[in-house]
This record gives sequence, C-alpha cells and structure tokens, in this order.
Amino acid sequence: MKRRFLALLLALGLLLPGCAGKREEPVFYNSGASGAALADRYVLVPTLFSTELLDQQTGVRRSFPLDAGGDAICGSSFFQKDGEVYYLKTRQQTTSDGGNILASIEELVAMDPQTLAERVIYRFSWEQSWFFGMLDLPPKDSQMSIVYNFFLHGGYFYFVSNQGLCRMSLLTGQYELYLQDLQRQYAYDGQNLYYTDDYNRLVIHNLDTGGSRTIEEVVASAFCYTPQGLYYLNRQGENTLWRYDPAAEKTEKLSDLSGYALDFDEDSLYLRTEDGLLIRLSQSGEELARAEISGTLVVPYQGDFLYRSFDSLAEDGSLVTQLYQIRKSDLTETLLS
Repeated sequence: MKRRFLALLLALGLLLPGCAGKREEPVFYNSGASGAALADRYVLVPTLFSTELLDQQTGVRRSFPLDAGGDAICGSSFFQKDGEVYYLKTRQQTTSDGGNILASIEELVAMDPQTLAERVIYRFSWEQSWFFGMLDLPPKDSQMSIVYNFFLHGGYFYFVSNQGLCRMSLLTGQYELYLQDLQRQYAYDGQNLYYTDDYNRLVIHNLDTGGSRTIEEVVASAFCYTPQGLYYLNRQGENTLWRYDPAAEKTEKLSDLSGYALDFDEDSLYLRTEDGLLIRLSQSGEELARAEISGTLVVPYQGDFLYRSFDSLAEDGSLVTQLYQIRKSDLTETLLS
C-alpha cells in the first residue's frame, strides 16, 4: 500500500492557530521537554507506550487521548501557545483480526487546558492526496516522516523528522525541508529558533526573516530556553551549568555541577546527572535539593509538584507503569495509586 498524504483543513479562520481570539502569551518551548501541564489542574505524563492524564485535584488517572476508544494514541510532544495545547493524535484502522493496518490517520489537535475540549486543526492520511480540491500533492512532496516534536508559527506546522526541520503550510498543505542541519534539541520563543550546529555551537535563527547567527562562545551539550535566558551545559567546561543572555549577548558560569539534561519552572532549574541524580537549583545556580530519580520527568512551570513515570516488567512479563508525584521543594516523591 502506498503511503500518501492527506492534508484536510476542517475550517478556515477560527480553526487556524492564533485566529481563535485567544490571548497571546510568551512562548518558551523546548523540544526536549516531555509531557505538559494543563492549567492548574491536569498534567499529561508520557509512559513507555502511552500517555496518562492526571487530575491533580482528585488523583484520578485516565488514558490519553480521552476519546481513544482503544484505537488512538498520541506522542510525548505537546506544544502550548496562546492558551491552547496542541498534540498529534494517531488512529489506526486494522483488519478484524488486528493483524494488518488498513489505514492510519493522524490529526493535529488543539485542546483547551481548562475544559479539555478539542478541535482538529489538520488531518493526515495514508490513502488520499488532496486538499479541498485546490492542491494535488504528489507522494514525493507530501511524504510524512516520523515526527519527533513540533511547533506552530506563522501559519506553518514545523516538525523535526529524520530529514531535519520540515514545515507544512496550514493553508495549502505544501511541504518542504526547512533546515536540514537541525536534527537535535531546539527551543522556540515565538519568533526565533535556538539550536546547536555540528560543532555544538548555539545558532539563533529568525523564522520571520530567515536570518541566522552563530554564538561562538556558547558550545552546549544541552540547554533550555527560559524567561531568564538560555541555560546550558557547557561542553567546553565539563558540562557545567552556564547561562547566556540573548539580549545582552553575555555568558556567565553559574555552577560547577555537571549533567546531561536541563528542565525549568518559574522558580528553579532541574539538572539530571549521569549518576542518576536530579538536582534542583535556583535561577542563579545555587543547589536547593537533590535526590536519586530516574524515568520520564514532567516539570510543570507552575505548582508544587513534578511527575515521573517508570516502566518495569512484572513477574508474568506484563508491563507495569508506576506514576510518582515529586514535591519540588525537597524532591521527596510519593507513588500514586
């Protein structure tokens, strides 16, 4: 069966991102982050093969997507902008015995984090190649590679695949390879992309003008873009913690602690180390707490807790997923039922 691409826009105007009368908010999207916090109540926690929606008020856990009916799944990447949460939902239709996939439909969905109401922005399918009859997309131009993470900007759906950074117009369905050298972690601030080149130097690319500049003094093994600037692990300094201020174009060392990954919330940074530690630091680099923590970590920007999932095999060979709530102040954790 040939895999073809269906780009179906369900409605113009109000369905397009940024056109639904939503408030504009600052964007601090980091592609390495997992899961998402929805308003003050819900949090999405990815596990090895699925995603769970946790109600922080009641403690109730539900499989996500909510309307899955057993035939829909979603990835671990969620993009939040202007009061909505976007994610990719995949539905597969199989033969009666479940042996063969007859069709696969992927939807770009916008969800209200307060009510959990959803609307489909775009739909992709194996079978057809049309867009409201206006554009016939040949397979070579419309082939959808595996999507690792994505964001929306200026009427385009940007996504990183095994080809690099690609983009597709939400108005015409046209698809193109945008930045071939972007195949690693990146951040997006509503206008600029931040990523590292083949020499691990920071590159800032303006999506509106197409211009790029390389920051020679920032050589990063990992980073996260925050309201306070870009925090990074300095590859030239044993992966210790540094900060780069894009406005002042200055760098500063914050800590001798080293690690391999960074997360952040409104008050703190979270450093993960090679020996299995999670270290909470102030925004100036002072250590506040540490604990041995492994698994997939979700860091809500606001609130008192982190969340992590951990998958293991039971004695009968079945997969067991455990969900933990971690208090931010001291990193003590509680196993949720």
